[in-house]
Amino acid sequence: MDLTRDRIADVNTQAASKQSKAKIFIDGLKYALNPRNILSELTDWKPGEWALLAVLVGVQAAAFIVSADYSANGWIGLVTGVFTIFSLVLVNKGRLTNYVWGFIACAAWLVISIQNWLIGDIFSQSFYVVMNVVGVYFWQKQINQQADGVDDHVEARKMEAWRAVIAFIGTIVLYFVVVAISMKSEGNQVWLDGALLPLGIAGQTLMTFGYRSQWAAWIAVDVINVIIWGNQLAAGGPAALSMLVLQVAMLANALYGTWCWFHSGEEIKTADGADVEAE
Repeated sequence: MDLTRDRIADVNTQAASKQSKAKIFIDGLKYALNPRNILSELTDWKPGEWALLAVLVGVQAAAFIVSADYSANGWIGLVTGVFTIFSLVLVNKGRLTNYVWGFIACAAWLVISIQNWLIGDIFSQSFYVVMNVVGVYFWQKQINQQADGVDDHVEARKMEAWRAVIAFIGTIVLYFVVVAISMKSEGNQVWLDGALLPLGIAGQTLMTFGYRSQWAAWIAVDVINVIIWGNQLAAGGPAALSMLVLQVAMLANALYGTWCWFHSGEEIKTADGADVEAE
């Protein structure tokens, strides 16, 4: 009889846990998709952030005009660039609505990657599309658990050394797997393109869990993308100019984002919740 009661209790506990996780995800979606929150978080910026946004969007628009590519691919490239910039600036500030812009941008980017037959980038953007949904849950969960009353953004966390070692080894192993697949698929620029997925997985996963070390991966991704899209532009690839300009803008933003996350406060949370001095 006691065993039966224990089993029933376990089932009820698991059901409650699933409901709790579902509620966190639904609350996150409601917040991220709320037009008022989207508008508020897209306009509540400091003068320096407005200047950064104006420069990034302006350069992207100028590249679109200079390229004179008003085809469907050209417009997709423009949408990808502008929405990616919105997402990145919001990530700098730890805002949940970044995932709305990020989802649309990654879906559009995926289309361009398929057209340029960049296998590593196709895998990367497919992963990002999924993680832009998953990230809503984890950021909302972290916001709920922040003990200092901060409920409008995710606070940066510092990664322990052993986690960093595991992430590094996993990234290297996955890199060679992607390169092997790209070679068999006769992809373009496989040695460079193959680094995008493992670095992207590392960066996106670290971002999802609020780790500031994500920016090391993003800077590497952006540098590689600048090289790749420079080569694609020389080869006459679809929407290549807009994408190249976007990569340069993303690199500049990654440097700014690194500064923001490493100087977000006097104390930064580790994965176990302990306070440590900001470096």
